[in-house]
Order: sequence, then structure tokens, then C-alpha cells
Amino acid sequence: MQKILIETIRIDGFRGLKDFKMSLSETTVLTGMNNVGKTSVLKALQLLFGNGSFLAVEDLHIDNNGKSAQIIVDAKIIAVDEEGKRTANFSDVWEIAFGEANIKMDAENYAYVPLRAKYTFQTLQNTFNRDMQVLNEWDSTSIAWQDLQGKKSTIKGECFQFHYLDAKRDIQDDIKARTSYLGKMLGDVVSNYDPQDVVELEKKISSLNAEAIDKSEVLRRIQESLKGIDATMDSSGKVYVSPFAKKLRDLNKGLTIHYGTEDNSFTMDYHGMGTRSWSSMLSFKAFVKQMSESKNPDEEAFFPIIAIEEPEAHLHPNAQKQLYKQMNEMPGIKIIATHSPYVAACSELSMLRGMYKVGEKTVCGNLPMTKLTAEEQRKISQAVLMSNGELLFAKAIVLGEGETEVQALPIFCQKHWGLAPVESGLSFIDVKGCGNYYPFVALANAFQIPWYIFSDGEERTKKGLKTLLEKTYNEDREVTEQKNIFVIPNEKDFEGMLLEDGYRDEIESAIEQLKGKDFIAKYIEDNNHTTKRREKTQEVCESCHQNIFVNIERVYDGEDGRLSALDDIMEKNKAQLGPVLANCIIESGKALPPLIVKLFDGIKKDICHV
Repeated sequence: MQKILIETIRIDGFRGLKDFKMSLSETTVLTGMNNVGKTSVLKALQLLFGNGSFLAVEDLHIDNNGKSAQIIVDAKIIAVDEEGKRTANFSDVWEIAFGEANIKMDAENYAYVPLRAKYTFQTLQNTFNRDMQVLNEWDSTSIAWQDLQGKKSTIKGECFQFHYLDAKRDIQDDIKARTSYLGKMLGDVVSNYDPQDVVELEKKISSLNAEAIDKSEVLRRIQESLKGIDATMDSSGKVYVSPFAKKLRDLNKGLTIHYGTEDNSFTMDYHGMGTRSWSSMLSFKAFVKQMSESKNPDEEAFFPIIAIEEPEAHLHPNAQKQLYKQMNEMPGIKIIATHSPYVAACSELSMLRGMYKVGEKTVCGNLPMTKLTAEEQRKISQAVLMSNGELLFAKAIVLGEGETEVQALPIFCQKHWGLAPVESGLSFIDVKGCGNYYPFVALANAFQIPWYIFSDGEERTKKGLKTLLEKTYNEDREVTEQKNIFVIPNEKDFEGMLLEDGYRDEIESAIEQLKGKDFIAKYIEDNNHTTKRREKTQEVCESCHQNIFVNIERVYDGEDGRLSALDDIMEKNKAQLGPVLANCIIESGKALPPLIVKLFDGIKKDICHV
């Protein structure tokens, strides 16, 4: 069966969106910090496929050039097959729905329909005038897309079913409101019964009502008392007490939903907002499924467009993951605005869109899927999104290859800026080895999240960084010239840097806190002049013609030897040492390590948040 897809949308003059463009997939997951325009994208789709009844003058975009006079929302609609691959032509059903004159052909001879909604503010009437158009073309080399011309749309609006689920959804409100998705389903429930079944069921309900009143003294008294009102009504009027809905058409008025066991359950009133919000979403899913199944795709054009705001509201992480699967199964196109790293991690990489601001302009990024190998895509999904999904919502990320620095840097950040990392908007991430930077950098670049590397200075690590730059930018770049990469000098690692910067006392204090007061002395005694590793030499064995290896021993004699011992102890205790060591340095009153100060001053200058 052929389907259609909104391939691209463009928005101009609406709220914070100016000259905004974004591609869509069958399910699109919008990520990004607060106030970047995720909800505005959902509402813009409502302007095009729903209505603009919510519009107010405050929705017009304002920038240094003043206030926009109009709002433009465009959508390029294409034909796709079951696998989401583009097809050359629309099906007969959609050709009829769109109208032959409204279907355009692109340079590759693929059919598409370019829709536009233009809302112009009428100052005197304080209202918006809506103009629906089909553009003559989607792109032009001579004029801006906002100035493209079209003709009045003759496409019937009922082809598109737009639905907006805001973050405040509640199954309790849905039950009470006839206009809700659940209310519409319940209001139509009587049509699903055979007429004779309706008669039989309503007889049973009438009998049940009578029995309930007859066996209840309270209900009998109420009904007897209310008979006094009969005198003010015409002769045909009677007052009835109906503990149960008298007519099936009124089923929704007395409907309750219970969660629990058959013997011990509670109505929705007693459940939290997580359960109620999730239930509302699932009832909507049932509504859309019922609508879809009532349509014959070979005879009737039908395309649901579902905008979902913060589906994760009030739900725990595992529930968020389950909910994403349920949303993705809905028919039609889904656009989900989320702050949940769990929802983002569940989606396919091709579905992710990162919204961010460049100056005053909001833009949208997505991963360059054709440039990523299958292994790189796997690493982005597993190592980045599943383990460190919070970076999608960070102002900047700081990458390190070891546990000690990634644990210590947030503490140094708080000392230097006077802000906790969560307040600063930074995410500190251990990539677990110098060869694992690329997946993080690829995602950060795609979504324009500023990234920084705090790197050890060993020769092999610097070579890895150079390879990273070549792969990232497709050109030869020098590591030393990158303002966002901070390499520890003198081929030292993080622990070696601290020793060289004069924090020996603080290091010994941190080790003693972790291991006990006499640990260092005993470690030196037990390990001095023992084999540390075997090292390959240039000398070749005459008999086997292989390079000869020699033992490298630990030498902990004298002051230099004690420093070597401290370095080795830190190497073996990376997982525990970082926070303790950072706090010992701060409590000493000494200045922070110079390279760390340089890192945080550079970040501060770039993101200008303090």
C-alpha cells in the first residue's frame, strides 16, 4: 500500500521561528533545550493542517527588524512505499484527493504537492486572515522561498486529520468532555450495537435501575421526594432516579476506568498524573486506530498528523520507553517534542532532530546518516544515546577519556564558576578511551552542541585526536590549533599533570582518605623493584629473529620514586579517586590547575552563560 509523507516543512514569522526549515520522517523526535521552539513547530503544523483559532498578535515573530506582518507555514508532501522509500507518483486515491493541477514534478521527475498556509494580521479587526495555497514550485534560485507564488488551494481539508496532544492531557478530563478523543468514541458507541441489542441492553439497565432503587432505602427516599416536582411539569413528565446510565448513548456520563485487580481496584481519581496521562495517550491511540480501520485506503484519502508534546510527562524511565513504542505504532505521521533522553534513545537515529539557536535564529540539525557507517551508527545509539542521552539537552559537553578527570572536572567547575554543573548546563562524559570520541563529536556537530575535549598528552592519544579531526572535518587540522581541545602538556596524563602542577600533598591526602594513613608507605615497600610491565626493544633475538622484550621494574627510591609510586596508585584507583582528589585540592586553598582554568574560561567565553 502506498503512503504519503511530509518530507519537509518551512516556517517563517511564527513565534521564535524565522526562515526555519526541517525534514520529517514517519516518526520525528524533536530534542533540544527549553525555549528553542519545539512546541512552536507543533503549533505551526496545526496552523497548516488544523486551524489557527489559538493565534494572537503575540504569536508574530519579533526581532531587531521589528514584528512580522504575516506567518507562513509550508509543507512538501511526497509519495512513499511501505518501507518509507520515495515513489515517483501518488496513488490514484491521492491523485484524486490532491487534484491533478496541484501535483508538481521535481527535477528528478518525482511527484510532490507544495502546500502553504499564510496568516496575515489584520490590525483594525485584530484578527488573522488565513490563505491556503498550493505553490507553483517548492524552490527557486532567484527569489526567497517566502516570496514563492501559488494559487488558492482546492484540496479538501478532511484528507488530513491533525491531532494535537498537549502535555496537560488527563484521562479524567477526556471521560467528561464529549469533544475529547475518548468522548467522541464513547459518543458513537451506540452505533456499534445491533439495534435489537440496544433494546435488550436498555431493558436490562432499566431492570437493574429499578432493582437498585427498590433495595436501597436512600434511593427510594430520594425518588419519593423528587416526585413533588411532578406538579410543576406537564402530565407526561416524570422524575426518575437512574443509578446507571438509562440509555446507551449516555454511557460516557457514568463511565469509570479502574486499575488494579478484579477484587481490589481504584478509579482514575485515585491514580497519579503519570497513569492518567498515559491512559489518555492510549485512548487516543485507540481513537486513531479506529478511524484508520474505518477507512479503505484504496477508496478514501486519509492521513493522520499527530503532534505530541512531552509524552514523558509524569512517567518513570521504563514507562517512557514503553510509551515511545506505543506512539511509534500509531498510523500516520508523528512529531514528538520531548525532553526525555529515554524517548530519544528509543528512536531510530534517522528520526532524531536537534533544535538549537545560533544567535537569535532557531535552526534544526539531524545526523548525516549516509556518511555514517553501520558501526558508527551503532556506537552513537549505544554509547551516546543509551548511556549519555542527557547531552542532547546540554549547553555544552566536555569529553574525557578517563574516569578520574570526568569525576573531578564537575567539582572544579563548581569551584571556578560558583555554579553546579547542572546549573551551568554542562555535561561531562567519560568516552572510555581516546579512540571513542567520534560518535559523541558526530552527534554534537549534527545538533550544534558545543563540545570540548580534555585530553591526556601521550603521543598515541594526540595521534588519535588528529585522526578524529580529519574524520570530523574531512581535512587536515592541527590539534594544537583547536580552541575546543585541551591537551595536557609534556605527554602527561591527568594524574601526572596534577603531580607536575604541585599537588603532591593533596594527592597523598586523597589516597590516605581512601586507603588509610599507612597505605602509601606499605605500597612502596611491597612493590618497589617489582616488575611493572614488559617492554619491546629494538634488539632482535639471533635464534628466533623476534624483538627482545625486557622487564620494566618499579623504582620507588627517593623523592622521585615516591612521585612514581603516587602516580601508580592513582592509576589503579581511578574509579574512586576523582571526587576525593578534587575536593582535597579545593580545600587546600590552592589555585586550580592552569589547564583546567583555561578550559572553563574558554567554555565561558563560548557559551556566555555567566
